Amino acid sequence: MVSIEIKNTNNNILIARKIRDANKDSADGFNLKFTEDNSMIVMEGEKLTIPDKALLTGEMKVNGMIKPLSDGFEILDEEKGKTVNLHLDAELVKEINVIRSYVKSKTQHDVLLELFKKGLEQYKKEKDTEQKRSD
Repeated sequence: MVSIEIKNTNNNILIARKIRDANKDSADGFNLKFTEDNSMIVMEGEKLTIPDKALLTGEMKVNGMIKPLSDGFEILDEEKGKTVNLHLDAELVKEINVIRSYVKSKTQHDVLLELFKKGLEQYKKEKDTEQKRSD
């Protein structure tokens, strides 16, 4: 969940309305509320769009990762990772399963990271060997 907090002033209410209008039809959800003492405006959602770069002010407290767009910004959850779909051949799947059986205490992420690192190291070694042969 990402959020924006901004002081409750007349000017900031106008900014909050523009941000609300840009996000009200979002499939990611949007919630605009005030703190208990009404001193702050809080906007929350899975992803927030700020439609104009001028609306993002220095006094805003942003909880999330700010991604620039051509006309504004998008605020994304820093905790969410990217999903990558890999199509692996049967031989590579076998190797991954063998490695996984050796490293049961590691996560899938750790196993794949280690695999890619070792693959890069092997690639560099082969490249160096090829270069030495050509010299």
